Amino acid sequence: MGNPTSIVEELFEAHPKLRAQMYFKTSLTALSHAMEDQVLAGTERPLIIASFQQERFYRQEANRYERIGGLSDQVYVLSAAETQFSESVDSYEKIHFDEEDALTQEWHLVVLGKHYCAALICREHQISEERPVSIGMSDGDASVPAWSALPPNLDQTRRFEGVWTLDRQVSLRAADLLLDRIQTYRPELADKINVARSRFIPPVVSTDLEVETDPFAQRLITYLQAGQYKQLKAYRAIAFKSKEPA
Repeated sequence: MGNPTSIVEELFEAHPKLRAQMYFKTSLTALSHAMEDQVLAGTERPLIIASFQQERFYRQEANRYERIGGLSDQVYVLSAAETQFSESVDSYEKIHFDEEDALTQEWHLVVLGKHYCAALICREHQISEERPVSIGMSDGDASVPAWSALPPNLDQTRRFEGVWTLDRQVSLRAADLLLDRIQTYRPELADKINVARSRFIPPVVSTDLEVETDPFAQRLITYLQAGQYKQLKAYRAIAFKSKEPA
């Protein structure tokens, strides 16, 4: 049976000063690719943990992870258990989780290196939830309704609540939580996971936030989110117009 506990909730409980934001799927894809490209362009051999909601999403990035797996001996990829998701990969570890696990609703990517670290920890947003969050725009932009309904059947309209950060303490905590989940599903990896912990994660992880997220990166996300929101408004206007009587 899968673990119903959300990694996002565990992370925010450990770091109560973190502020959740809402991200469109396109923004998360761009952030994930940027983090992966940083690994591919660098010379470090970091710890990389990626969690995909479904195997089909992993398949879209499989070539990237084959390349990443050739750069580090500590790469872990999680996905929901499906028929084609085999754990027999030489260059990195693949872990399939149960369909009842909270990971089926979440999107995670953590990179821990000596000089570079980043964490993207999010879960898919349910409209019925009441938790107030920012949608990644400036606080003064009242034209962005965080709880507005979005056009159905459009994959790019999916939204995720969570955090993207360069803070090392948050990244360490996220990696620690995910390694716990990995060891639950793959206990035979205990020795390898212990190596990862000794190499990358100190015995005590602080709850204090070390640094503010790069302001340039935050500004870039804001523009990316704004462009996506305008595109969704256009989709919705077209959908409404198509329903009008001729």
